[in-house]
Amino acid sequence: MVLEGILGGFNVSGLLTWTGLLVGGFVVVSGLIALALTVIGIVLSLLFFRTRQIVIPGVTLFILNLLEAPIRYLLWAFGIWEDVVSRMIIEVRNILYRERFDKVPYSERALFLPQCLRNPNCPAPLTPEGIRCLNCGRCGIGKIKEASEALGYKFFISPGSSLVKRMVKKYRPKAILGVGCSMEVKEGTSKMASYGLPVQGVLLERDGCVDTRVEVLKLMERIKSSPQKSRKYHIDSDLEWRKKAEEIYTMWGNGDKADVEVINENKKVFKQEKW
Repeated sequence: MVLEGILGGFNVSGLLTWTGLLVGGFVVVSGLIALALTVIGIVLSLLFFRTRQIVIPGVTLFILNLLEAPIRYLLWAFGIWEDVVSRMIIEVRNILYRERFDKVPYSERALFLPQCLRNPNCPAPLTPEGIRCLNCGRCGIGKIKEASEALGYKFFISPGSSLVKRMVKKYRPKAILGVGCSMEVKEGTSKMASYGLPVQGVLLERDGCVDTRVEVLKLMERIKSSPQKSRKYHIDSDLEWRKKAEEIYTMWGNGDKADVEVINENKKVFKQEKW
């Protein structure tokens, strides 16, 4: 009798109505929260675009990771360089992981450079562990390799992201320093951070996949960064290391058009032979 009374008072249509209201309310609230976070993300991105300042790094990274696509699209719609979002994510992640990275001994760090930094006529061969630099002097990679390995780094010239994953799995470094274009560094540092590794990313100052350039001073500063008694390491206070960085920078050419044409011609020949 009691069960029949409960079933008799059970109103299916009423339950559906209340369920619909709850779902609708949840959707509306979620939409408002997403809209608010998107607006905040855009404001933070514009602030970074104008001043290069990061406000509340942890919150900023959460918002940008969650709503990167709509924020990027809206910035593009308003005529703002959308790549600022990727650069901002990289910089925020650098800030968040800098202290942990600095505490890792040099001997337990790995440095990955992209192969596009090489001179177009680079003679270095491809090996199972990436491009093997011959230190021919046609670019600054050889000297960066010497300097980083002298400190204890594992050094790699990577032809692709798969090599980074393989070398991390093989050598088990406890910190990663990577160089590349904004998209590569954003995705690479995100992947390494997901492994629980403190990461640092340095952007190319000129990209394009061929005969690129890196911000050597920033890279050399990150290579040697370590905990200091009163402040973070800064290359300007290390005259010997700064001089080394400046010498390395001069080893890259001016990126003559002829050099780029050599690569393009080689690509055409490769395609013809392949097909």
